[in-house]
Amino acid sequence: MKPITIIGAGAVGHSIALALFYGGVKIDGIYSLRGKTARALSKKVKARISGPISALSDVSERVILCVPDKEIASVATILTQQCRSLKSRIVLHTSGAHSSSELLPVKIKGASIGSFHPMQTFPANKRISLKGVWCAVEGERSALKFAKQLAKIFHAQTFTISKEEKVLYHAAGVFASNYLVTLLSVVERIAIESGIQRKNLWKIYGNIIRQTLENVLSSSPAEALTGPIARGDVETVAGHLEALSGKKLNYLVPLYSALGIETARLARKKKIR
Repeated sequence: MKPITIIGAGAVGHSIALALFYGGVKIDGIYSLRGKTARALSKKVKARISGPISALSDVSERVILCVPDKEIASVATILTQQCRSLKSRIVLHTSGAHSSSELLPVKIKGASIGSFHPMQTFPANKRISLKGVWCAVEGERSALKFAKQLAKIFHAQTFTISKEEKVLYHAAGVFASNYLVTLLSVVERIAIESGIQRKNLWKIYGNIIRQTLENVLSSSPAEALTGPIARGDVETVAGHLEALSGKKLNYLVPLYSALGIETARLARKKKIR
């Protein structure tokens, strides 16, 4: 693969740069807003050039933007203003919610555009493997070809998605990761209020969490559903709502109710099957 320029040296850029480096791909340059993170990352991957975006004057034939969603369009504009030419360049961004249309400024200047989004969580300051991860790709033909080449290097999988459906695809990912974490924080809050010590909390609830995820992944959410709503145990649900209605936890009643409604729908689906 031809050398690559990476713009954005945060959590996503860090993992992608390292994956490329260990996959034998030359990284020509790394840029970030102020340049500090880019310079630190460039040392790890032996990039030829690094620094702030303001110092950028040219890019490789292959460019990956690993910047926050709100900055994609502005960085694309910067590329058109500071690079000598963008003709025959291929530019991808890694946003899950936005389509390649965010890169329209570089397309007008002759670049081929697309998006490449790994469905994976990227904690800060941690290298995340992309092996086996599924990546949503969309864009122009040459950009799609480049995105699929990246996936092969990462030992990842790709599937093509339309521009219009990316937002829903990403919303599902937020439920799968962010809101799952939020729900586990609710488990923590209620368990501690019940008198369970924090040091024992995940020892107690960890097994049911792992088994539930295993059940869902090996069958389906409907098949994996258990508990009072699946059994039609109205009294237990009422007891939960009453217990949560106390002063310290009453803010969780709307959440429990909303999830209960969706769980009832899922339980009905299970019975229909």
